[in-house]
Amino acid sequence: MDEEFSSDNIRSSNEVAVRTLALLGAVATALGADRNEISGWLEQFGLTSALTEREKGFLAAAAPSERDLIDFSWQSERIVVLAWALGLADMPALDEQCDTAIFLDILPPYSDVPADEFVRSARLRAESELWKAAEDLLGAHWHARHAKLNSLPAPDGIDLGIVQERHHAINWVMGYQGLSWDEVTTDT
Repeated sequence: MDEEFSSDNIRSSNEVAVRTLALLGAVATALGADRNEISGWLEQFGLTSALTEREKGFLAAAAPSERDLIDFSWQSERIVVLAWALGLADMPALDEQCDTAIFLDILPPYSDVPADEFVRSARLRAESELWKAAEDLLGAHWHARHAKLNSLPAPDGIDLGIVQERHHAINWVMGYQGLSWDEVTTDT
């Protein structure tokens, strides 16, 4: 186990499930879902309290900025890590954007499972799998960032934008000193 992570406590399966659904609200809206329907669903299942201040602001904005739409749509890469951590999805290659259509099959409000049941039944992958993913994403992110900073070709099989988003999500899952979602960093 990497010393960087050794003092952290892995988030609970319920925390990861709730974070997945709250984030999905913002990401789905960025990808074109009806803002009012998503906000109503989040409210109905008590998920609005799990939204970050940034997510709340985005969902409340009558006309979000193009930058916010892009930023939140990219966070689909974070959702795929959370879904992977819950054993619901495979992790795509580090140079392959996730297919957001999978969320329609596995995550409320699109799947047949109500949000409260989804959270109640959530289970994390084995701790060893989570640690390995955290170490692998850190390493891949370091290689991609090193290449960019040194004007080198991007490493084969790694897209810096994708790996940075996924690194953020796995850091949060691993506990990252108890920091909140928006405070987690992706140091390499």
